[in-house]
Amino acid sequence: MIKKLRKQIIATIMTVFCILLFIILVSTYFSTKQTLEGSCWDKLESAIYKTYSNRSPLIQDTSLPILVVTVDYKNNIKLLVNDIDYLSTEDINSLVHEVLTSKSKSSVIDGNLRFLRKSIGISDIRIAIADIQTEQALLKKQLWQLIIIAVISIVTFGILSIILSDKLTKPVHNTILAQKDFVANASHKLKTPLTVILSNTEMLLNTKDSADKTDSSSIQRLNFIHSESLRMKELIEQLLMLAKLDSSTLPVHKEKLDFSFLVCNSVLTYEPFIYDLGKKLDFNYTENIIVLGNAESLRQVIDILLDNAIKYSMPESTIKITLTAQKRNVLLSVESYGTPFSTDDMKRIFQKFYRIGTDSSGYGLGLSIAQSIVEEHSGRIWAETDGISTNKFIVMLDCDN
Repeated sequence: MIKKLRKQIIATIMTVFCILLFIILVSTYFSTKQTLEGSCWDKLESAIYKTYSNRSPLIQDTSLPILVVTVDYKNNIKLLVNDIDYLSTEDINSLVHEVLTSKSKSSVIDGNLRFLRKSIGISDIRIAIADIQTEQALLKKQLWQLIIIAVISIVTFGILSIILSDKLTKPVHNTILAQKDFVANASHKLKTPLTVILSNTEMLLNTKDSADKTDSSSIQRLNFIHSESLRMKELIEQLLMLAKLDSSTLPVHKEKLDFSFLVCNSVLTYEPFIYDLGKKLDFNYTENIIVLGNAESLRQVIDILLDNAIKYSMPESTIKITLTAQKRNVLLSVESYGTPFSTDDMKRIFQKFYRIGTDSSGYGLGLSIAQSIVEEHSGRIWAETDGISTNKFIVMLDCDN
């Protein structure tokens, strides 16, 4: 839970930071672009209305090379200024023709030439064209600089958010650990008196002399004490298992094991019980599927799923178990027929103490234990339903073949 909380905090912080960073960097880029374009339009406007003398020399502007021409009513082109060295007379004539035929009075042509066209006097048209290669190079350079800044900022802030999330979740983590320690310690303390109660009730029930001297109502009370003590012992053992799994204090020894053999053993154990209840079993599996895990823990997962399928399936229905290997994954499916899971069931089915329907047997800890064990093995477990009569639990583990 703490890991999920940390991930949510990191994701939230990084999302807000990335949005703000994106807004700042994009605003900076477009502000620079607007400034450069505005400066260029101002120079083109100034070049349009400037008074040119035949005797004035053509002085080149290296920061923003500009070409200025005047076209009279006879389409005669008069060159006023030409700072763009690489344009020949033919190029200039071609550009002037393109500008004159353009629907827009201001635009960019040939990728790097920005023009402005305006009427001067009664019939003359003046055209100013600027070479914006320098402007484009500056914008491209700034774009790369902003990308580098963004990457460095995201990486740096990502590291800071990880450190910050650790500090923010530390009090919560300590509280949860204290709760788990309390559950584990309380469970340990309760085991001793329960063991005494169970041993004494078993002794009284199994002693013939005591049974002869005790009336039937007392024997019935002893049976109640014994059965409820067994139920409490089961609950305490499940709480201990959950506390150890959640706090990662349970040493899980993992080794290569034949998962097919493990599933077969579990199914064979439950098979007589399934048939005694008048239900059927459909078991299909792939042999020699190897996984890296703890045999005892994984066997417990299989037993929990089979026990649930038996408990919640309809009378005379078929319990279908399938074990397959797909690429690098192992899929174990336990399917039963009964009342379909509700929407609320699907959301809460793996929560501690949540029980499906009104069934009073069990404590709602089995699936939570199964989920913890599967996650301890870097796997996934989930539930599916067709909404009609079929419910299915699927376990996915990494294959180690």
